[in-house]
Amino acid sequence: MIMTKGLSRRVFLGGAAVTVALPFFESLTPREARGQAATAPKRFLTYLAPNGFDMEDFRAAPGTGPLTLGKMMSSLEPLKDQLLLLTGLQNTKQDRPMGDHAGGIGSFGTNRTVVYTQQKMGGPSIDQVVADQIGGKTKLKSIELSGEEGFSDGSCDSGYPCAIGNHIAFDATGTPLPKLFDTGAIFDRLFMGFDAGASAADAARRAKYRKSVLDNVLGQATTLSGKLSATDKAKLDEYLSAVRSVEMRIDVGGTSASCKPPARTAGKLDDVTRHGVLADLIGLAFQCNVTSVASLMWGNMTSNRNYAFIGASGGHHDISHHGMDADKIAKLKIIGKWEMDQIAAMLTKLKSLPDSDGRTVLDNTLVFISSDISDGDAHNHDDMPVLLAGGGAGFSMGRHVEYPDMPQFGQLFLSIANAFGSPITSFGEHGTAPLAGLV
Repeated sequence: MIMTKGLSRRVFLGGAAVTVALPFFESLTPREARGQAATAPKRFLTYLAPNGFDMEDFRAAPGTGPLTLGKMMSSLEPLKDQLLLLTGLQNTKQDRPMGDHAGGIGSFGTNRTVVYTQQKMGGPSIDQVVADQIGGKTKLKSIELSGEEGFSDGSCDSGYPCAIGNHIAFDATGTPLPKLFDTGAIFDRLFMGFDAGASAADAARRAKYRKSVLDNVLGQATTLSGKLSATDKAKLDEYLSAVRSVEMRIDVGGTSASCKPPARTAGKLDDVTRHGVLADLIGLAFQCNVTSVASLMWGNMTSNRNYAFIGASGGHHDISHHGMDADKIAKLKIIGKWEMDQIAAMLTKLKSLPDSDGRTVLDNTLVFISSDISDGDAHNHDDMPVLLAGGGAGFSMGRHVEYPDMPQFGQLFLSIANAFGSPITSFGEHGTAPLAGLV
């Protein structure tokens, strides 16, 4: 059945426990509303790349002003007018000398100190503050994604809890939110109906008999297509093709068909494919208003992912402890360049998706990109790599802003929260005033 409630904003295809959200179609809005400017929702995405960067290649040309990108950022050049690079920001860390990765990840979105004896943070991450403000009008308040399997039990970096070091999203109580690694489970959570209490047998039976989500709604899609203008019909075809393409690239049977954290699995996607699939899923979820807030943790704390496929063999974390070894520094530069290339591809994907107001999804999205530390060898939490992208917050983009007084992440997060309509006046441990220079 095609659901028509709120037709002026969205339409859906539904059946057999499947609900597929569709983009905004102008030809289905009431006639008296056509021609009026549509208001697209704002979106927010946080992205963590682990182990810091080779900051020599990350830094822009010195001085506040027009943005000149560093060496590792060359693939972002076509998007430069939608980038804002911030130099000189610092963040909090852990309460003991060791454990900088756990400290940097726990504070990544919270600007709060990670306490050795605590399994939670002292407050929420910025994505959840934004989700509290804008997430109530979507199917999912937020979605938490991972590019690397992680676990929450036990101790990890220097004895700090894995519950902190393997998560970047924390709710209002500071409790870490489960992240999804299995791309099939992510696809289902975004585009299908759920029974969170389904047994393993139920999930197995569903996986055995299920078809493509689009197979369940193709009849309705055909009916809907006949009601659309030529422009909207092309948009529908393009969207359904995109959903089908993503579905074909992943194992949608997955290891879990519910919205619970998936069981551990070795995964079936190489890193290039996985990153591309995650970018596609985020883009489709934003475009169809399934959610307006997402977080993507590309690697866990002390991630030792092997980048031999791009000529940087060895564990990433081990390489980041370069000790001024020229070979390790060269590999770190290769890894950093690859990460930025994937980020550029993700932003380009968002820019390619038309939004309901005639702009693009990237125009209405703010992306916060950073890491747990700055330099992997120094383990420092000052002069952090911070890149903002998109237009969702109304900041003045296409610039580089230097901060010699070393303001805190909390000030930036307060500015972001306010830009999304949150009335809070402080954030984290140090965000007592908004960050200057953003507009």
